[in-house]
Amino acid sequence: MTSHIAERGAFMRIGVECGGTFTDLVVLDDTGALRATAKVHSTPDDPSLAVIEALDRLPADLREEALLLHGSTVATNALLERRGPRLGLLVTRGFRDLLTLQRQDRDRMYDLRYVKPSPLVPRHLVREVDERITAAGEVAVALDDESVRHAVKELLAQDVTAIAVCLLHSYGNPAHERRVAELIASVAPDLPVSLSCSVAREFREYERTSTTAVDAFVRPAVAGYLSRLSDQAARRGITGLQVMQSNAGAVPVPVVTARPVTMLLSGPAAGVSGAVAVAEAGGLGDVVTMDMGGTSTDVALVVDGAPRLTPEVTVDGLPVRVPMVDITTVGAGGGSVVGVDSGGLLTVGPRSAGSRPGPACYGHGGELPTITDADAVLGLLGPRPLMAGRFALDLDAASAVFAPLATRLGRTVGEVAWSAHQLANVAMAGAIRVASVERGHDPRGLTLLAYGGAGPLHAAGVADELGMSRVVVAPHAGLASAYGLLVSGFRREFARTVLVASDTLDAARLRTVLDSVTEEAHAELAGQGVDPGSVSDGWSVDMRYAGQGFELSVPLPDDGPDRVGRLTTAFHELHARRFGHADPHAAVQVVTLRLSVTRPRPSVALPEVAHRPGAVPQECAVLEQGAPGTAVVLPRTALAPGATAAGPAIVTDDSSTAYVPSGWTATVDRATNLVLTRS
Repeated sequence: MTSHIAERGAFMRIGVECGGTFTDLVVLDDTGALRATAKVHSTPDDPSLAVIEALDRLPADLREEALLLHGSTVATNALLERRGPRLGLLVTRGFRDLLTLQRQDRDRMYDLRYVKPSPLVPRHLVREVDERITAAGEVAVALDDESVRHAVKELLAQDVTAIAVCLLHSYGNPAHERRVAELIASVAPDLPVSLSCSVAREFREYERTSTTAVDAFVRPAVAGYLSRLSDQAARRGITGLQVMQSNAGAVPVPVVTARPVTMLLSGPAAGVSGAVAVAEAGGLGDVVTMDMGGTSTDVALVVDGAPRLTPEVTVDGLPVRVPMVDITTVGAGGGSVVGVDSGGLLTVGPRSAGSRPGPACYGHGGELPTITDADAVLGLLGPRPLMAGRFALDLDAASAVFAPLATRLGRTVGEVAWSAHQLANVAMAGAIRVASVERGHDPRGLTLLAYGGAGPLHAAGVADELGMSRVVVAPHAGLASAYGLLVSGFRREFARTVLVASDTLDAARLRTVLDSVTEEAHAELAGQGVDPGSVSDGWSVDMRYAGQGFELSVPLPDDGPDRVGRLTTAFHELHARRFGHADPHAAVQVVTLRLSVTRPRPSVALPEVAHRPGAVPQECAVLEQGAPGTAVVLPRTALAPGATAAGPAIVTDDSSTAYVPSGWTATVDRATNLVLTRS
């Protein structure tokens, strides 16, 4: 950890991001100066323990009256590990089997043993209530209050400790769901309840029900975690806590506890937020981010300075319909285990050694070979590498765990380690193709922005796989996600499904819906302590050709003549750009209106690497392409702006290591970014 005592009266912003292997901390003062960093082992059983350990490493005056911004996997872990309440579900009569039936599609088409993911609510804990609302939002069958009370009492008798409510077409008219919430409160005032009209006010009954169930399932874990963390932070003098959402927006605790499903991809979204700030400051244009951590690698496409959002993701086989940063994840991280499959072929991941015991070279008892061990065997971490700038790595242990694999495959330890390194690069390149090529962008025209503890080590190799010619490694790249928390602005998403033909949607009706959504959104935010006058509203529209089963999100044109016509034209143009064709004469549907309520990100300077001249370059033996060679080893602080280093070279700092292969050259720009280009 590096630390500098703050001047009296300076306001501190502390970013803490919990990853699968490490928990990272960054402190900036109100001038944007970097005051401290820390990296500690994550504590998966209770992530708050690692957060508190990192905070306790800070001098007290850096914590006093500071704002803590936090990203965590607590919601994701609760869902993946199925650690949650005994959950009940209330649905419209006739729809009891909605979660069990799911969809007819399947992930593994030819797997005869394929079993659909288990729903969060088993069938015997689903209860039907008497009511019916039409797709137009009209009441066809009035809500029977007694059927609700009876259903709730039955679920309580089954020891249910939380309830999700998803009634048919409640996106069009939420009155029945809101009445159900009142009735539940009259029977069990302290029972946590999630309503679909508050969680995902959109059509598609299965996805909406699944999302509401996920929200109810992770609610106790998120609420308990943030309550404990708030209390512990306050004891250390911290006066404010904000939480990163999956859409890369930071919000106060009451906002996220009211809708905890928005916290599912909190950590990865923070990294993308930091990458956007780096790209904007460097004038990089369109970039693809690569965050290689200990457990996995997350990649995202940033176009015109903004990350792409997706309206739905799948987590552990369950659809979650909440706008999130469009992140593609692959199980290739520093801790990914290297093995051999039944056909005798080398494999990488998705199993991870995690933070404990971690890779063998960490010296914590790890006995399985990992990508970090492979990089150590290859010499890519330098001659005497330190983890987090403090702990010496055991290079002999790394070689020892690869020996059995080498014997089994009839190859040398170095050859197996290089193959594992390359396999990880191929896996990450595949994820980038999904994020770019499948979204209509050629990666060869993009800049690869690499961060995370292991990202800069593999970035040039991944770029080679994709034909990319430029890689940018920001200062303190291993702490980029924690830094991203500090530059994240407020953001909330609201949606309203309308399902109308575009040629029947006149300006007056459009304005009525926009005003209704805006009024409800601002009222909700005001109730959560957010001043509606401090935010900006932005609109997009999900549209499709009639008969299609998917939508494209189109920015809503400014108000003016023929607004709907301009919107429809923009849809045709986007469809042609994305899929290579469009049909201007086909009927078009306006499906869902989306409101993004945002507040600009704070004006925080990008941290730079302080130049400290006088370091003597070292040399290190490396295995490149499986052949022995020599690389120059330089601390990043030794490279002033304008300095260059031709590969093979290893550039080290306390949070990550960058590898510059043969055929590449690294240059330090004015912002102290490390820019790698093909020689």
